[in-house]
Amino acid sequence: MHQQLTLAGILLACALAPLPPIAAATDNTVEASRHGGRQRAEVIAYLRTWAMDDGRFWKAKDIDGDEITQLNLAFAAIRPDGTVHLPGVEPQPPNDQGETPPVFGKLWHEVAKLQKRYPHLKVNLSIGGWAADGYSQMAMTPQGRARFIASALGYVERHKLSGLGIEWQYPVGPDWGLPIKTDPKDRDNYVALLEELRAALDRLSARTGRKYQITAAVPSGPWFAQKNDLRRATRSVDFLTVTSYAGYGSWSPTTGHFSNLYQTPADPAGWSSDQSMRVYLDAGIDSRKLLMGVPFYGAAWSGVTNQADGLFQPFKGVAFGGAPSWDVIRKDILGKPGYVRHWDAIGKAPWLYNGDVMVSYEDAESLKYKVDYLKEKRLGGLAVWEYTQDRDGELFEKIGDYLKD
Repeated sequence: MHQQLTLAGILLACALAPLPPIAAATDNTVEASRHGGRQRAEVIAYLRTWAMDDGRFWKAKDIDGDEITQLNLAFAAIRPDGTVHLPGVEPQPPNDQGETPPVFGKLWHEVAKLQKRYPHLKVNLSIGGWAADGYSQMAMTPQGRARFIASALGYVERHKLSGLGIEWQYPVGPDWGLPIKTDPKDRDNYVALLEELRAALDRLSARTGRKYQITAAVPSGPWFAQKNDLRRATRSVDFLTVTSYAGYGSWSPTTGHFSNLYQTPADPAGWSSDQSMRVYLDAGIDSRKLLMGVPFYGAAWSGVTNQADGLFQPFKGVAFGGAPSWDVIRKDILGKPGYVRHWDAIGKAPWLYNGDVMVSYEDAESLKYKVDYLKEKRLGGLAVWEYTQDRDGELFEKIGDYLKD
């Protein structure tokens, strides 16, 4: 699961403000894959580099590369000197419980097997993540950016990756501040980093004959478009991955939809995935460069006031760890005694309630509406967090079916 959901919830729940139009970026237009003469939407899945919920690490045989177009390995991090490293494959100090996290020693071996089995599948390395620190400090100088780029490209070359994900979600930052380092100079440094990385990947491409891509993860709040130079930034990237979910969670004052497509009148926060996407669509960003984020996990609360079937109600605590995966929801909650599934016909979102526990989540029905939205808005595709939360591939299969319709 993404790091620091509390911080993300604060950012995602903010109200949207009108934005001035920005000229659409047309440089480095996405080269779409073609199937039967029609453009195919990207289905990008993040893939964790730490142990799954059952304590084991994924293997290449666990991944169905025919259901997706790209995998983003998550997450690499930034050292104080600006270089990139992958914590999942390195020994870590004991956690707060005194337990030493296991090391994914065969990660790159499994990646190589995946690449051999699915030669069409793009495998990228995502660097950063929600609330990840280090970008602002690293990008402050040309020397810092150069060290970062050289280090990141080392992973691309050594492991025959298809590209890099820049998960710097908070350059400049919102007015209310963040617990990670931000600076007004981030506006220029963010663009400089993307431009210099694009130039370095192009030089590598000229040497290897392969094309390399950049994705950049961006938040749903309007502050990002107001404070950053989207037109210049978008020229250097192939896709912007919009974190268009996690509007409610353990941090919110009430229960609510975790990933509703449209705003619903009863929602006191007035949040939706559509609202998140319109931050960038209304700013004039080429829709083909936009990926809608969808979660294969949800939010769960306990001690929920028994009114309105538990929706937008006060709660006392969290249930199922606060963020149950689709696998947990499907196996341990759906259809269990007392749980009733409800559907918001306006917001296009399901939830479960048993008089005490409320669970908001994504399912096949809500995904159908999101794929329809993708087609209507001509988006570049979907970005899923996270592959191992749907280990039977049920939701991925549904997405594939919907895209074929």
